[in-house]
Amino acid sequence: MSGNRHLQRRSVVMGAALLAGLAPMQALHAAEPLEPDEEALFLPGTARPTDDGRIEVDIHAWIFERERRWGLDTALARYLGLSLKNLSPAARLRFNQRTALFHAESEEGKLIDVVFDGTQSRVKMPPSGPGGRSNLRVVVEAPRTTAPLQWLQFHGVTGPGELLHRFRGQALVVPAQGVSVISDIDDTIKRTQVRERREMLLNTFARRFEAAPRMAAYYRALAQAPDTRFHYLSASPIQLYPALADFVRDNDFPAGSMHLRESTTWRTLVPGAEDSRAHKFGVIGRLLTEFPQRRFVLVGDSGEADPEIYAEVYRANPRRIDGIVIRDVTDEGRLSGRYRATFDGIDPMLWHILTPDTTAWPLQASR
Repeated sequence: MSGNRHLQRRSVVMGAALLAGLAPMQALHAAEPLEPDEEALFLPGTARPTDDGRIEVDIHAWIFERERRWGLDTALARYLGLSLKNLSPAARLRFNQRTALFHAESEEGKLIDVVFDGTQSRVKMPPSGPGGRSNLRVVVEAPRTTAPLQWLQFHGVTGPGELLHRFRGQALVVPAQGVSVISDIDDTIKRTQVRERREMLLNTFARRFEAAPRMAAYYRALAQAPDTRFHYLSASPIQLYPALADFVRDNDFPAGSMHLRESTTWRTLVPGAEDSRAHKFGVIGRLLTEFPQRRFVLVGDSGEADPEIYAEVYRANPRRIDGIVIRDVTDEGRLSGRYRATFDGIDPMLWHILTPDTTAWPLQASR
C-alpha cells in the first residue's frame, strides 16, 4: 500500500478512535477487513479427525498487498548478484513471476473469516500480525461425503456475502494411523544445487524447475499404501509457495501439506544454516507430536544437514521412524566418514543412500 494511503487511513482510524474514547495506540492497532487491493495466501497445513466426528484444522494465512513500483526487480536482482540484462526473455519473465511476492508489503491488523466448503462452518481468523500472518487452530464440522476425506477445502470471506474466490485454501486431512512421508524439496525432489549459490539462485528464480530423476514415481508408489500422507518441508520462504505448489502438481508428485520458512522480506531470502535447521526440527517435532500414532519416513539429500537432522530425530523417536532416505548429491558414498559418524548406532537397515544410478526405492511401499 502506498505511503499516502497508509497515512490517510491512519488519520481516519485515529480520529474515529479518539471520538470513541480510545487511546491513540489502540487506534493504530484497530483491526479492519481487507482492502480490494490486498490479498490472502493460505498455506496448505494439516487437519485431523476428532473422536466426535468433526475436524481439527490448522489454518495459516499471509495477508499482503503487492507492490508494483518500477525498479523493484532490478533492486532484488542486484541484491542476489544476478544481472537481469543477461537473462533470456523467458528467464526474465520467470524471475519477475517468482519474485513478485518478495516485493509484497505485509499487512498488519487485517481481518478475514474462513468458510469451509460443504459445511455451515465459518470462523474468524485473528487479526494479522506485523508480518501479515494470521494462524488459527479450530475444530469445525466435517463435510458430508461418502468417500474418505483427504482434503478440507475452504475460502476467505471479508464480510457478509463477500466471497474472495481467488483466496482459496485447503488442509491435508491426516488419519490417526498410517505412514507420513516428510520430504525435503531442494535437491531432494527438485534440482536446485543449493551448495552453489549462483546456480541455486538461477535454478530458483530464472530457470524451469527440474524434478529429480525417478523421485515422483517413487513417491507415487509409496502413496498407494492406505492412509499414506506427504508433508513437504523446506527452508524456502513462503513467497515461493505458488511456484513450488505448481512444481509438485505439474511433476505428478503426490499432493501434501507444505511447510515453508516464515519469511516476508527478500533480505532473509537465503536462510542461515541454523535458521534452516531450526525450521526443520520445529516442523518435524510438531508433526510427530500432533500425530502420535503415525509412523514416519524422512527423505532428504546430502547437500545440507538433512542426514544429521534426521539421525537426531530418529535417536529421539526410534519407535516412530520407519526409515531415512538420503538422496546423494555430494557423491560421498554410504561408507563415507560422514555417514558412518552420523548414523553410528542406528540399524543399517533403517537408513539408505539413494545414489544417482539407483533405480529401485530402498523402502517397501507397503511398510
